[in-house]
Amino acid sequence: MKIRTYPDQWTDRTMTTLRAGRLEACERDLEGLGGSGLFEEGTTDLDAERLFDISWMKGEEKIPRLHTVEEMRAQVLGQFAQEFALLSPEEHDLVLKMSVIGGEFPLYDWNDLIPARSLIRRLWCRLHPERHNWLVLPSAFCLFALATSVSEEAKRVKEIVDETIETVENTLYLAGAMTADTVIRDLAWKLQGSMAADQEHLYRRLLLSAFDTIVDMEGRLILIHPGLADPYGFLKQPERRQLGQDWTAMADIYASLMDVEDPLYDRMLNAITGVTRQEAGAEDTVEDLILLAKQGATLPEMRDVLSRRIICMPTDEMMRALSDIRERTPGWLRLRMNRAQ
Repeated sequence: MKIRTYPDQWTDRTMTTLRAGRLEACERDLEGLGGSGLFEEGTTDLDAERLFDISWMKGEEKIPRLHTVEEMRAQVLGQFAQEFALLSPEEHDLVLKMSVIGGEFPLYDWNDLIPARSLIRRLWCRLHPERHNWLVLPSAFCLFALATSVSEEAKRVKEIVDETIETVENTLYLAGAMTADTVIRDLAWKLQGSMAADQEHLYRRLLLSAFDTIVDMEGRLILIHPGLADPYGFLKQPERRQLGQDWTAMADIYASLMDVEDPLYDRMLNAITGVTRQEAGAEDTVEDLILLAKQGATLPEMRDVLSRRIICMPTDEMMRALSDIRERTPGWLRLRMNRAQ
């Protein structure tokens, strides 16, 4: 397993910088996902292995074998309703937008790149052969998506998915990282008896689509906060505090944390509004500073980040606000990842 490396300097480890790097990597990935789609008339078994290699299926199949276009089409169509209900919120919105306007959509917004890549890997979409920054959804899928979106059963599953995504996001903000298996078990329990019951591979696709992930040294899929600069180093640290994964308590814990952090955020935002560089918004800068504090960056390191984001020298008020963020922001908790919940 290839271990990713991460920048040493905190100025290169802010969430803003990390996200830009991920989007650039996603853009490069999309360049390699071209070619005919699974549901085009000219697609034959000669294309099957290429399509399999770029799909989510590749990571799910246990025994290597040859594939045919016919069987892959049957698999994709056979689970369409369940998979649609289990799309990430970004994928769901992108599919509905494409369905309403006829199945073609320009990828001019960087926020659409990650869901577009996942939809290609689901083998629903392809890149336009001539306009490579356009995503294409077959017309039949447009009709399927619109029909499924009004289904009461699909709506119920989507509500569970949206609630789960929000809870995971809150948990990652509290803890920095958590195991995907915890979420998959929770979804399996909540979706019993629904149209999306017993679809563990689709729950996994949902998490891979919705969150930043790594695979740890034990082979487990780990969900990570997008601002976590060195996830492998983070997971190696001794456990500082155990946080039981009682999801019913997440909302209360998150609300309590916001009571602490909101005044810190507002004070720094007021101090730097109007003096941040054009490429560095005030809100993004404050969020980056809070996340650095959660990861143990020192005050001089945080000052260095702040200084690079503003057009003046840090004022006394900025430094007092920065010191308060450094001292009062709760650090990321450690989940006990080695026991079942």
